[in-house]
Amino acid sequence: MTRQIRLLTKLSLRGLFGLNEFFYTKDRRKKMKGCLMGVMWVFLIGMLAVYVGMLSYGLLALGLGDFVPAVLGMAVAALVFFFTVFKAGAVLFDRRAFEKEIPLPVTVRAVIFSRFLSMYVTDMLLGVLVMLPGMALYGIMERPGLAFYGYGIVAVIFLPLLPMTAASIAGALIAGVTARWRKKNLAGILLTLVFVCAILAGSMRMSVMEESQLIEMMQDMALQLERQIRGIYPPALWMAEAMARGSIGKLALFLGVSVGTFAAFLEILRPFYGKICMLLGANEAKGNYRMKELHARSVLGSLIEREWRRYVSSTVYVTNTLVGQILMVFLAGAVLVIGKDGIGALIGIPGITDRMLPVVLGVLPGMMPMTACAVSMEGRQWWMMQTLPVSRREMVWSKVALNLIVTAPFYVVSEVLLFIALRPGWTKMLSLIAVPAAYCVFSARVGLAINERMPVFDWENETRVVKQSASSMLSMLTDMAAGLIPIVVLAAFPAVPDIWIHAAVVCVLLGAVWIMDLPGGERLPGTT
Repeated sequence: MTRQIRLLTKLSLRGLFGLNEFFYTKDRRKKMKGCLMGVMWVFLIGMLAVYVGMLSYGLLALGLGDFVPAVLGMAVAALVFFFTVFKAGAVLFDRRAFEKEIPLPVTVRAVIFSRFLSMYVTDMLLGVLVMLPGMALYGIMERPGLAFYGYGIVAVIFLPLLPMTAASIAGALIAGVTARWRKKNLAGILLTLVFVCAILAGSMRMSVMEESQLIEMMQDMALQLERQIRGIYPPALWMAEAMARGSIGKLALFLGVSVGTFAAFLEILRPFYGKICMLLGANEAKGNYRMKELHARSVLGSLIEREWRRYVSSTVYVTNTLVGQILMVFLAGAVLVIGKDGIGALIGIPGITDRMLPVVLGVLPGMMPMTACAVSMEGRQWWMMQTLPVSRREMVWSKVALNLIVTAPFYVVSEVLLFIALRPGWTKMLSLIAVPAAYCVFSARVGLAINERMPVFDWENETRVVKQSASSMLSMLTDMAAGLIPIVVLAAFPAVPDIWIHAAVVCVLLGAVWIMDLPGGERLPGTT
């Protein structure tokens, strides 16, 4: 069975990351795209290492070095859970992949284990990237014994198992609850978003509590930190005690709970796995169709409706592209609760002030615009768009318009909360309205422009397009760069009035949108 698991996992990972195409294609452009993807990954890894290093150095400087493994372990668990719950249903219970694999001479246990292993490999890499910089700094500054590194390697290998299993259970429950509903995609989207909002609300509550109890935490920081970690994720403390104090008993407890939970879930799932895949992938057709009055729409209106139907048909697509908008609302709500002075501490970037708030607010929904994969999501149905008598401009703005329509309610709620919290004057009010709106338009348009040049039509799983495509990553990096530059300018020139810099930002962003929409620009494949 080991050989079966290895081959199935290799096949799954290569399909998930598009490695088969990169290794065996003779198209130079696809090779270049793969190399560009690698460069972006290196850049993101470098950013993550710097951020984790700063966090670890801060804890070490405060004399809380023993808690570095616990804090980083809890961060890895949260990240693994947050990202796995989005893809658990699509990867673990993929009916189409199951139908292709089950006729092969493989066991059901091998199929299940390979699915888990494909998710585990990506989650473990994330854990290594988070833990390694912190462990390196701890080793340099604290000079622990060899047991620290030995226990650390073992802990990092098994760290993703428990949160991944919990996320798989949550994803399966969400998919199972909505499987027999008539609008099961919409129900799954709503349940997942409610789950995400609950996680973000808990995080914001922790931030507010830390802000209000700052003096107490400074007096007894170690005790407070240990109490919070123990209440949220005790296995992180077991891992920290094993690494920092060489406690083999705590390491055994950590490994026993992680591996035991995973093994138990695997055995419970095995007898019902095939039936679950078929039920979750089934579509219920009702024979109650009735012809109603037909209505004619404009070309743009029809295209927007088509985009909407495609958008809500994928839970992975919706939940991943709405996280930025939800964060925008939560940021505005946090400003209302804790005040503008706590913005930097809330988002983890010290030095962020209220004059930078319009830029930060605008960058959040552009972290993952739906247009960044709107062309790729057409998949093998792209030929249908090639037969329609529609222009590139109509195609572009149908996708951009839907992105703006989806973002609009979150934008309005955020603005209302900020107006209540800040009671701004006319100039600040104009900045709060115009800058985030310009960023929303810019991120939607630039995401589509990037996806025009980097479409992926031969995908097997939506997760590859939404979460792991080059266009999604490049859109996120472009949005971050577009926000970082104004923030640096605002920080470097405090004497310059905010409204001048904000006006320049709006002009540059809308000017870029205008340039991208000039006649004669690059066309969408198959449009005129």
